Amino acid sequence: MKSFSRLLVLGGVLLAPALLVADAFEGKVSLALTSGKGRPQNFNYAMKGSSMRIDMDTGKGESFASIMDLEKREMLVVMTAQKMYMMMPMEAMEAKARDAAAERTATAERTGKTDTLLGYKCEQWLMHDKDRVSEAWVAEGLGTFMGLGGGGPTGGGRKVSGWEAALKGKGGFPLRVIERDGSGKEVSRLEATKIEPGPLPASLFAPPAGFQKFEMPNLGGLFKQG
Repeated sequence: MKSFSRLLVLGGVLLAPALLVADAFEGKVSLALTSGKGRPQNFNYAMKGSSMRIDMDTGKGESFASIMDLEKREMLVVMTAQKMYMMMPMEAMEAKARDAAAERTATAERTGKTDTLLGYKCEQWLMHDKDRVSEAWVAEGLGTFMGLGGGGPTGGGRKVSGWEAALKGKGGFPLRVIERDGSGKEVSRLEATKIEPGPLPASLFAPPAGFQKFEMPNLGGLFKQG
């Protein structure tokens, strides 16, 4: 349920009006998030026009997908194991996102340093949030980064990291993020593992064939919970 809660807000955690205009990039970006001693969580972004799909493998035998239409302002959550999907408007998630962002105190600065990752030029950003310092290497021209999800309507998912909030609306796509605590110890690392530019089929951004539509009553009330 925790992972499903994260997917419910995956499209809203870092949404801002400026991000509702889709980037020209079409293709896929694969990411791996490592924290603690657990298995890496894998995220696969697919972007085409105003559509975006994010597939998440929790590392615990669970997989979900969220599909966003930024023009229609709709989000579709695909529950792979159950062969079901759920459609919802994005307004409720955006309100939740604004509340979450308002609680963050992270600041971001560009250092001017550059590096090349997976063939893309990246600029270094440093984010400071309470007792955490994050180093991000951000590339241009790879679409819009939507974050990694947050607490969800049940409050059971992970909290939004300071670096996620700091990158909101700044443009660019992080290909590497290293988060450290006050002592300098690494606590998490996000790393891009593959970038595949190229045309994608429209079917990738539609409900999977044979999946049943799931209706959840009073969904808006869940998003309003603290």
